[in-house]
Amino acid sequence: MMFNEQSHLIFRNKAYDRPSEHDIGVNGGKVLTAGLEKNVRFVGSSWEQAVPIVQIDAKKAAFFKKQPLVELVGTLCNRAHPKMLMEDARLRARVARQLKDLVVRTTHLETQRLFCVFGMTAETADKLVIPVSNQDMTVANYMLYKYQRRLRYPGLPCIIERRVGGKDKRPHNSFHPMEFLEVVGGQRVDTKKQTPELVDDLIQNCRLLPMNLKNENERRRCQAQIVDENPYLRSLQIHIISTPRVGDAVMHFPPAIVYRNGKVEPSPNGDLDWRLSVPRGMQNKIFFKPATAPRRWVVFMFHNAVDQQSADRFIAAFVNRSRDHGIQMPNPSRSEEYDRTDMNFLIEKIEFMRRNGVEYILFITRDRYDPVHDTMKLTEIKCGVVTQHVRSNTLFKAISNRGAEMTLDNLVMKMNLKLGGITHALTASTAFLSKNRLTSNVMDKEWLRHSRMFFGLDMSHAAPQSLYERQAQIPPSEPTIVAMTYSCGEPFTMHGEYWMQEPRLHIVNFLKEHVEKAVRLFRDTSKAKRLPEHVVVFRSGVSEGEYAKIINEEGKQFREAFVAAAEGRTERIRLTIVVMQAHSNYRIYPENIQQGSASQQNVPPGTIVDVDIVHPTQTEFIFVAHKSVMGTARPVRATVLIDDEPRMSMDELEGMTNALCYAHGIVTSPISLPAHLYAAADLAKRGRNNFKTEQNATDDNGSVSSSSDGRGHFTNDGSEDYFPLMSAELANKLKYKFWA
Repeated sequence: MMFNEQSHLIFRNKAYDRPSEHDIGVNGGKVLTAGLEKNVRFVGSSWEQAVPIVQIDAKKAAFFKKQPLVELVGTLCNRAHPKMLMEDARLRARVARQLKDLVVRTTHLETQRLFCVFGMTAETADKLVIPVSNQDMTVANYMLYKYQRRLRYPGLPCIIERRVGGKDKRPHNSFHPMEFLEVVGGQRVDTKKQTPELVDDLIQNCRLLPMNLKNENERRRCQAQIVDENPYLRSLQIHIISTPRVGDAVMHFPPAIVYRNGKVEPSPNGDLDWRLSVPRGMQNKIFFKPATAPRRWVVFMFHNAVDQQSADRFIAAFVNRSRDHGIQMPNPSRSEEYDRTDMNFLIEKIEFMRRNGVEYILFITRDRYDPVHDTMKLTEIKCGVVTQHVRSNTLFKAISNRGAEMTLDNLVMKMNLKLGGITHALTASTAFLSKNRLTSNVMDKEWLRHSRMFFGLDMSHAAPQSLYERQAQIPPSEPTIVAMTYSCGEPFTMHGEYWMQEPRLHIVNFLKEHVEKAVRLFRDTSKAKRLPEHVVVFRSGVSEGEYAKIINEEGKQFREAFVAAAEGRTERIRLTIVVMQAHSNYRIYPENIQQGSASQQNVPPGTIVDVDIVHPTQTEFIFVAHKSVMGTARPVRATVLIDDEPRMSMDELEGMTNALCYAHGIVTSPISLPAHLYAAADLAKRGRNNFKTEQNATDDNGSVSSSSDGRGHFTNDGSEDYFPLMSAELANKLKYKFWA
């Protein structure tokens, strides 16, 4: 790839254009820059037929633009005057998180220098006192004394530069007025700084329809000189075939959707018109297993999110719609309005509710991304009371004249899972059985049989430590979150838990004890009161270089857990582990793309390729299970690492995987991953948010004093018990799919 750092920003196998007028300005003082990601891999139906291919995927990524730091801070303050930093603690915390570890350049020295932002002071420049020549002086006065520069913004906090110096490696702080710093361009916005608003901007600007993506990939390929005329490639006798690789695909039929009072069948050609709402006068669909309604439940409304009349109309509609689907929902016991959202206050209120028999709390906020959401979700596991968030826009839509039933249905489906219900089950469709001339229901008896247990296993990794923390050799305090979900007694009942382990470790620790507990629970809740005869694990977050470790280390922990759960009995449990890569560079679309909408240009749901473009020796398939309504479908790459005898056929493996993409239970459409793995990813995010909320609960202002290390509630002292103790403190106390 003929790119260099003078013309492009290089990040491993990604290359982005240097800042230009073509950049797209987005939320929070950032820009979107175009580029590409490139991989080379061998593919083919066998090793003898294997050929190398280049995978190219056009990308856009968010970068901090070069600008004065005061300008960036003003943007982060939503154009409010920066002095609001000293008046609004939540705003100050939000800005401080965006600035931490950002590389800035001084603008007032004879020889300018770069440094990494450690934090932001709690004091303003005209009040922060530093020692100068055995006397105390404010930072503002020091700048006037030393550089003859009077501050324009003395009422703003200072930026902290922290370095490690001396033999004792003690930290040394320097304090810089914001107005004498500028942001260095070309810094990618890492995941922890991607606000929900920025993510929305990324989605909006990055989606391309298949025809447009194909053309953009071709343009990027030529720009990168991945062409047959490249003299360097020719000297190595490497020839480039410019036409995209073609492979044969099959389309799997969707399953029939089973409710207590009927089924939704796909048409003979595989189209599934799946809706929970029905025309007026027809019988409503009753959930396959309606949840047991809470004995008592309450409504919390924060910061006058909606008027009382609208809230009452919504609650009545929500209760009635729950009853329509089989949940005998009572009216709420009470409705509370709060302006306070601090952790101690909410725990006190929820504990009081719990002691008085409350089992479910519906809370309403004005904004979609209100910080109280994370606080309520942490109190959920601390107090053991299920919570559900509704924002004002959703509430108003649920009582409007357009889309109200669908909105209410989505909320009720989510509540049903949180309270232990099953929204729907799956079975083989009549059209599928007829087309394949099958006399028995292969989905019920084989693919999703009750003696088969499903696991989803995913991880959420910690962000890298700051430069200062690495220099000071401070043990990392932010963990990797491991989330494990599993079926319990039947394929569609799901439980889950998460725990913490050493950061950046890609192999799961403490797996044996959690799997043993899950397998025992499966036995206790199954009708047969037996251990599962087959365990299928869907594993995410693994690169090819770690496959051997998954087989040897995680496979071993699963088998040890099976032996421990059997308690000396001779019950043998088969093990299958399938790694799912949702962020591979594969893109598949029809060979002849038709003009039209996203769903018309993309491959249909259930498209699977297991020849021609897969690994030549591994058991592997590429699939698109979901319906693409925006942009180009991103397929999932599935690789089988372990499959005990008797091994699953490709038909069974692919059919089972595709069917489980219809088992999410919150939407009436297939999702991109098997439901258990999708749920594990959501649970890992919940664990990460709970950690961050607890970590930041003790410091709500986002500032760092001159002597503080800014490390929050959890501080790693280097002991072996640090991560297990943190796991115990933040452990889930709820029984069902509370994170739905």
